[in-house]
Amino acid sequence: MGLLARTANIALGVLVTAASLYGALAIHYWLPWPEWLRSAGSWLFPIAILALWFAPGAWRRSRRAAALGSIALLTAAFLAKEPVERDWVDLQSRTAHAVIEGNRATIFNFRDAVHRPGEESDVRWTTATFDLSQLDGVDLIIQPFGAVKALAHVMLSFGFADGRHVVVSMEARRVKGGRFDPLAGLFRHEQLFAELATERDLLWQRLARTPPDELQIYPMHASPEAIRAYFTRLLTFVNELHERPRFYSTLRESCMTTLMNLAPDSFLPVPWHDVRRWVPGYALSLFQQLGLVDDGMPAAELRDLHRVRDGVPPPWNFSSDEVWSANLRNGLPGSRKIGAAGI
Repeated sequence: MGLLARTANIALGVLVTAASLYGALAIHYWLPWPEWLRSAGSWLFPIAILALWFAPGAWRRSRRAAALGSIALLTAAFLAKEPVERDWVDLQSRTAHAVIEGNRATIFNFRDAVHRPGEESDVRWTTATFDLSQLDGVDLIIQPFGAVKALAHVMLSFGFADGRHVVVSMEARRVKGGRFDPLAGLFRHEQLFAELATERDLLWQRLARTPPDELQIYPMHASPEAIRAYFTRLLTFVNELHERPRFYSTLRESCMTTLMNLAPDSFLPVPWHDVRRWVPGYALSLFQQLGLVDDGMPAAELRDLHRVRDGVPPPWNFSSDEVWSANLRNGLPGSRKIGAAGI
């Protein structure tokens, strides 16, 4: 066997090994197979594939053909898999959808939950109508996760002239008793969930934790036409999810990449090969480079200026969502002001 043939044989063996291990994890996260079947399959599949491929003896070509055929069959079934209905947590039990008629956008299952520290959330679903001609800004919301810079959650908050906001958060839909598993997001396990909610729901939910999560709010620089186009694209996508669920993907359909995928080119022209498009923790430096947020200082300094202060009063101390949102932004550079009456 020549050098080229040996190299090709080694490379193919490596690919088959990788495919068998990926298949094992795909089976482990399979829905809706019983747990015993997933557990057994996740062990037996790679053992069988590697035995067929690497074991010495007769029928080598036939065995390798069987291994490749098994990988192909599993891949076809895996790609054809659809999300299934599960026992969702109360905060994600309903999916939002919207109707747009001219300048009127009506959002159904618009969430306005009440989060009191130490208590179960009081989940409230509403129907809210917004005047798209009054859409006058959008803020980038970043929620860092610990000391690892790459880890963060990204949201958008679209603001209207009357002081109301629609927060858009793309998340992995959670089941009761379950936890978010980023590895599962690589194997078509979690369902993508579009949360549309008030700021006193989604933002206070994070500030009400012990200790409070860090939040950063950055006004974004974009034309009214681009902001409206972005918002309507997001609502169209939310409707698609409502009609046909799709899987959350840690790489392709996450909190960051979903928002990137839906952004109009005039608003967020980010090439696919820019690694910051895939890593939420680097969103700020990317948006600075694009001129969508203040680029007059290093990202670290900008973060300090736009970090929500400690000790934010709870929403029920204020007369409305609009007043609480205004108070939340007190002291943050560039924030739109609607006044703080009604405390």
